[in-house]
Amino acid sequence: MLGEQLKQLRKSKNHLTQLDMAKYLGVAKTTYASYEQGKRMPDIDLQNKIADYFGVTLDYLHGREGKEEPELTNKQMTVAAHIDDDVSDEQMEDILNYIDFIKQKHSKKD
Repeated sequence: MLGEQLKQLRKSKNHLTQLDMAKYLGVAKTTYASYEQGKRMPDIDLQNKIADYFGVTLDYLHGREGKEEPELTNKQMTVAAHIDDDVSDEQMEDILNYIDFIKQKHSKKD
């Protein structure tokens, strides 16, 4: 994933070559090429330098941007905290069905 992102970012800059990036990062051209091919992983300092150069986040470099977990409200956290790890699949299904029942019951009143 990182290699694909590096290649896409580099190509988005007009006429930027692997050699240009290698020089900027202070690595051999073959080393940089191996980053794009996914054969090697740049260390965290180089990843930060790359992210800064292109104005992107590390999450973007690793293909994670836009895949954040949704934040839960306090009420949702309270409900989740009351469900033990040892709840069976059948019990979890009953809990989810009951939640749906309550939501439907209250939506009919509105």
